[in-house]
Amino acid sequence: MTVIDLGERRDTPAPADQGPGRSLRRWAPALVALLCLVAPSAAAPWPTEPAGATIPASPDAIVLAVGDLLLVADQTGPGAVSDADPVPRLAAHRLPSGRPLWRVPMPGPGRAFQAVPVGDLVVLGMAGVATRAEVVGLSARDGGVRWRVQGQLDGATPAGHLLVWGLDASGDSVLRSVDPADGAVRWSQRLAVEDVHRSRRSSRVSLLTVLTGGRLELRDPDTGAVLRATAVPDTTGRPRLLTVTEELVLLSDGLGALTGYEIATLRRRWSVPRGPADQPSVFDCGVRICVDDGSTATRLLDPATGSIGGRADGWILLNHVQNWIMAMRRPIGPTAQLVLLDGATGHPVRQLGRWQPLSGTIWSDRTTVRQRQRDGRILIGRIDERGEGVRVLAALRGVVGECGSLDSFVVCRRDGGAFGVWELPDAG
Repeated sequence: MTVIDLGERRDTPAPADQGPGRSLRRWAPALVALLCLVAPSAAAPWPTEPAGATIPASPDAIVLAVGDLLLVADQTGPGAVSDADPVPRLAAHRLPSGRPLWRVPMPGPGRAFQAVPVGDLVVLGMAGVATRAEVVGLSARDGGVRWRVQGQLDGATPAGHLLVWGLDASGDSVLRSVDPADGAVRWSQRLAVEDVHRSRRSSRVSLLTVLTGGRLELRDPDTGAVLRATAVPDTTGRPRLLTVTEELVLLSDGLGALTGYEIATLRRRWSVPRGPADQPSVFDCGVRICVDDGSTATRLLDPATGSIGGRADGWILLNHVQNWIMAMRRPIGPTAQLVLLDGATGHPVRQLGRWQPLSGTIWSDRTTVRQRQRDGRILIGRIDERGEGVRVLAALRGVVGECGSLDSFVVCRRDGGAFGVWELPDAG
């Protein structure tokens, strides 16, 4: 697969005619270099458009990927012209063929915003408008409704139980575990949403980290049982749970400190100044912990000691790819350049060019990017795992809106509202 450099070429004017022999000698090195560039390009051109399928939808439709199904939640019916029956619809299509399986009336008011596969069910989260949010269990075979409960879907556990946020009679938030077989509540706990972090592995909620009543707790999401707990030091302000990495729980206390607790023991490993922001943005960025504290530079902390291993100054950090961080220079604009930063120091190591991460209302992974060409094509590429650049996988036509990716598939909005589905070639 071709790795391309998207730097701009600036042509120079031809020199005055100085005779054929002298002119040829002067241009010979340039001609040799040009042939060296053209020969590989002729041998490895940009890939053509892979075989794909078109799924009809209206411009306001959204899509949700659920296992090997693609759900289309449509408010006005498929295509540019609304159905004779304008009832909102939910349709399922098989991936990668796009073959339609079933189409049913939307199983509740509002819009679908999340879906997870559990056994032979598709569990759909519905965002209510005038009513409360609702979670609905649908048959993956025909879209029939099996059960429904009030609340907001938060995901599924490793055992396939569902986590649903709701309100109790007094209006306090409650986290419930719901049995996917019938929607029955297995356990519930009154908790504030901001005091719970749900760690996810393979799209399943694998750990609940809870900060409540002066205690930091790690809980089993399947049973609700407390696995480990420790007292949080009493401070003048209310501690805040910021994020959870593979190794650490990060808290911000009321004294201006950022503290890391080990997940294995809940022992306090280190504490460092929080920075100017009252609630900094803290996230796992691979080999470091990134702290965006309101200053121009993002601190890259060593997870072992909390010391500053590097700074990313003037960059908006997007996500990490292996030992690199994909970033975009501030401020973001139409000509923004993607760059790979060294994950340990924050220093730029490779310019990627004018690629854009996949975004919008469709899901996306960490490494797939897109770029629009002057002829209207959309190039789809992936960041090389060795940090060598972008591997171009497909050139798509007729794409007018956002794109999303999942495993080997890419889904993009086509003209008129329909969605195109393409299976990408092997990126290896």
